[in-house]
Parts: sequence; structure tokens; C-alpha cells
Amino acid sequence: MRTQERGEALVIGGGPAGLLAAREISRLGAEVTLIEEHHSIGEPNHCAGLLSIEGLKRIGVEPSPDYVQSRIKGGRVISPGGITIEFTGAKDRAYAVDRGIFDRHLAEQAMDSGADIRTGLRARELIIRDGRVEGARGRGWEHRAGVTIDAEGGARALARQLGLNGGGDGALSGANVEVSGVDVDPEMVEVWLGSSIAPGFFAWVIPLGSGEARCGLACKTGDAPERLIRFVERRFNRGRLGPLRGGVVLTGGPLRKTYGDGILLVGDAAGQTKPTTGGGVILGGLCAIEAGRTAARALERGTSSPSFLRRYQESWRRALGREFSHMMVARRIFEGLSDRQMDRLLSAVKEEEWIMGLLGNQLQEADLDMQSGIIGHILREPRLTGILLKTLGGIVSEGIMRRLSIKPNSEGDAES
Repeated sequence: MRTQERGEALVIGGGPAGLLAAREISRLGAEVTLIEEHHSIGEPNHCAGLLSIEGLKRIGVEPSPDYVQSRIKGGRVISPGGITIEFTGAKDRAYAVDRGIFDRHLAEQAMDSGADIRTGLRARELIIRDGRVEGARGRGWEHRAGVTIDAEGGARALARQLGLNGGGDGALSGANVEVSGVDVDPEMVEVWLGSSIAPGFFAWVIPLGSGEARCGLACKTGDAPERLIRFVERRFNRGRLGPLRGGVVLTGGPLRKTYGDGILLVGDAAGQTKPTTGGGVILGGLCAIEAGRTAARALERGTSSPSFLRRYQESWRRALGREFSHMMVARRIFEGLSDRQMDRLLSAVKEEEWIMGLLGNQLQEADLDMQSGIIGHILREPRLTGILLKTLGGIVSEGIMRRLSIKPNSEGDAES
């Protein structure tokens, strides 16, 4: 067995969170080794691959034609009963990306900064002595480190060794597939609602250009790949399907504790995904960058105690805690709606021109990653509160307002 023992950081997992953490550590002058269980970075690809333009800037990545497949300006939402509302604007809001190429681009950034990336190494267990994590080992290898960053993904097998998997539930079964030879709006994403399609979540269609689209869904019950095939047949009635990929979509929010003695958790392993959509590249990446900074400082000072590493959690919660909290409220609201209530709500929105105008203006300027602003604004708008009372019923809408600390006044309006 080969053993390495260095005063460096070890990152476990070669997804975006792990790569961004490694990039940050090496940029700050510390040594870091990243291990990835698969033989190629970016494989297999389980992600929808829709990233906001603002989000890419936040994580320090320039868009490239190497991985950008299409530019998205807006979207359509289709209710269980087929009611459709559409929002679009003049400017690009997001990119559909090839996640394999995108991840390899992040790997190049990390290596250019000095990170050592090794593939084909699966971490089977953490090395723990007297409660402190000192690295990881696998079949035929062992790597000791001053600070370990767990970016293994949503399985959280390593985190369970330390009891750091509390909270952050909401794991859904997901699947995606690329379809060619289909007719789809090249600048509009589609979101399909309904318990017959994707109970507890939704299905999506992301255009990739040249008659291609990436389709996917997540669900609380049933077989996700089987549901996805039925959805694609319903949506297109034809088309050539590529390989079907399964995965886990996390909507439960962050774990209660994302650090320990000698270890930090980032990305899906820490539950740092958007509860509204399950997307984790941007928010998880921002947390990973902060983890990299904390790890580099810990190595510089020669300490990886919990009292020092907790700075990581304090930092990301300060920056993103409000975002996760508001998105969790929106997730609980959505989960509480029946198909009939979704139909009634979308019908009411579509019938009122002022609502479409208000939502259109808000969504055109909204931050697609930092969603607390638009969630709070929309659900605190007095006229929208009245629509909620009318379409969803008093008990449902009052529960929504309580979660947002809103009190209805005697005229049906609301005050915060």
C-alpha cells in the first residue's frame, strides 16, 4: 500500500464543487491533491446543465463555445391540465452547457493553478484518529492530509462515518436524456408540472440547438427513467434518444453541520443545492470556494481544529443562508399544491394581465441563483396575496403567509 503524508489539502470528488475548492486552495499557494473515482473528469454526466450567466461570473468562469450549447432567454411553465404561461425577454439569462466539457474546463483551471488531480481512485473510507480526519484511503492507496474536503456528491457515504449527514433530506430520484430530431424553441426552457409526470417535482426540456434537447425529471415516487421515457413520448411523439442517465436530485437544503475535526463538506455532499430546482453548480461552487479559502488558511496556520474550520460554515451561511431559507419556503409551498390547485393558480395568473406584467418584469431582472429577492417580493405583493386567497383557499394561503411572516389584513391584502 502506497502512503502519502503531507501538509496539504485532500479533496475527494472531481465534480464542480471539488474542482472549485481545489482551484481556490492552489490559487492561495497551498498544496492540494484531488482524487476522482472515475477515470475521466465529467463522466458520467447526471446534470441538467443549465447555468445562469450571473452564476458563472460569481464562480470565476468565462463562457466558452467549447461547452456552451445554447443561450436561454426565457421559459414556459405548463400546468397538469395544460395551462401554459410564458416569460421571456430580450437578453440572455442562462446557458445550456455540456457538463462533461464544462467540468474538464474547471479541472484545467485547477491544474493551471497548481492542483494535482488524480483519477480512477475511489475513497472507500476516511482515515480517522482520535476523532480527527487525517485523509482517506481506498483499494491499494492511502493519502494523508492536513485538511480533507468531502465533495463526494449526494451519496454522503464518507460523511456518514462522522455522523455529519443530519438534515438536508429531500433526495429525489432523477433521470435525464438527450433527444435529437425534435422541434423545440431554441431559446426557451420548458417546465412541466403534474403528479402524472413528476410527482413532487417537475420535468424539464432544455433546448441545445440543431433540433436537440436535454429532457429530464425528478420524482418522489415511481421509476424516474420510466417516467422520463413516457414524458418524452408525450412531449415529442418521436425523436432519437441518447443514453438514459439516472441520478439523485437534492431539494432538502444544507446539512446542519458542514465541518468537523479536519474535514469540510461541500456541494451535494453538504446539501448545498437550490431547493427550488435541485441545481447545485453555482451555490455549491460558491460554498466550495469558501471551503478552499478556509482550508488554505488552516494549512498556513497549521491547524484544522473544528473551532477554526467552523469559520467555513459561518461564512457560507452569512452569504447564502437567507437564499437557502427562502428557497426552502418556496419548495414547501410547491410540495403542498395539488394538481388542481396548480391549474387554478396558473389559470388565475394567465387571466390577469397585470400579474403577467408584474411577474415578467420581476423575472427579467431576477437573480436566477439568489432567489430570496424575487420569492419574497412576489409573495409579499398585496394583489398577489389576494389571488392566492382566491385560488388556493384560505387555509393554504394563510399557511404560506405564516412561513413568510406575512399577516393578511381585513381587506385581504397583506402587510409584512
